[in-house]
Amino acid sequence: MLLLLSLPFEILALIPHHLANIEDFKELSSTCRRLRAACSSAPPNLILRLAAASSPVFFRPHPYFLVAATARQVGDWALLNEDNAARLRASLKHGIQGLFHLCVEKAGLTMEDIRWLHASRFTTFNPVTDLIDRCAGKQWYDIPQFWYGARSDAETILCEPERATFELAAYGALFHSSLEAALAGQKGLSLETRLDFVRYCIPDRYCADYPGFHVEATGPYRDRADPDVPQMDQYSIMHILKSSTWRRAWAEAKRVGGGLHCEDGGFHFGEESRQRIWDCAVQVMQGLEGYDMIRPGGVERWRSRLLALKEKVERMDDARIKAADTDMHGTIDWLECPILKDEIFCCYRGMFPVSFLLTSALQLIEVRFH
Repeated sequence: MLLLLSLPFEILALIPHHLANIEDFKELSSTCRRLRAACSSAPPNLILRLAAASSPVFFRPHPYFLVAATARQVGDWALLNEDNAARLRASLKHGIQGLFHLCVEKAGLTMEDIRWLHASRFTTFNPVTDLIDRCAGKQWYDIPQFWYGARSDAETILCEPERATFELAAYGALFHSSLEAALAGQKGLSLETRLDFVRYCIPDRYCADYPGFHVEATGPYRDRADPDVPQMDQYSIMHILKSSTWRRAWAEAKRVGGGLHCEDGGFHFGEESRQRIWDCAVQVMQGLEGYDMIRPGGVERWRSRLLALKEKVERMDDARIKAADTDMHGTIDWLECPILKDEIFCCYRGMFPVSFLLTSALQLIEVRFH
């Protein structure tokens, strides 16, 4: 009888392609040296596909965890050409599940990545979730006299802290390369793509049609009465980003980056637009890895990167900082750089840049007259 280990290595290396999930892969690689060597040749995309099969059990919250872990690769891929960018936009309209399927198709993970993610859940991600819980979750609500002055930011919010942790990281990872491109004077993924992510992957019951802003009945909005669809995720994240508890947690990172300290925990460049770019670049745009900055001692590991980032923000071309657009809902500066808070404001308040409204109107006229 032919023994398994007597098979050629090329055939043994095919075994991982027929496994069901990452647990089977781990068990197989632990069997013996020869099978471990065969598993070590598995491509990163196969490992991600096996991890995705285990996502509801080992990578919770599903699918946010694995999206946040792989979205940077998809963002880089989407920047390669217009067809890729269009494919990304199409997937975003199917919500976080649509982006998850695209990540599984285009990205990959190594076993070293899997081990880092597992360890970081306990050392980094869970503490960040606890921080968000103190900003907008149960711990925040449980403060005595909450509604009677104990919290200056008291309001009704429906926030799931663990999901918010990975929503923030997924946005930062997906548009990290767009931030770097904008800071270098190049073109990143479009504002419309960023708005699609916020609109469909951070769903909110108050994200609805306004003049110049349309929310398709797809993805999380296919059935707005579905109780399993998140109801206030955009508003929750807006509250978190404005929370003094959240800002204080990032104060040391921004100080090390060379900002000027202010009593409110903010750090000012002396120019509002660059300040907003800097705040989002530090607190959101570094993805899951960036959460390391608010661990004890973690900011020192980021010192050189923070100094380099600050220099890029300072050198950013003034021409790429656009003038403000105003509508009935307020005023906003549309920048080339991703700024999550501004984009949530747009989705939540239905505001859209005038230039895009004019382009959309002209396209509509052209279609109707042809």
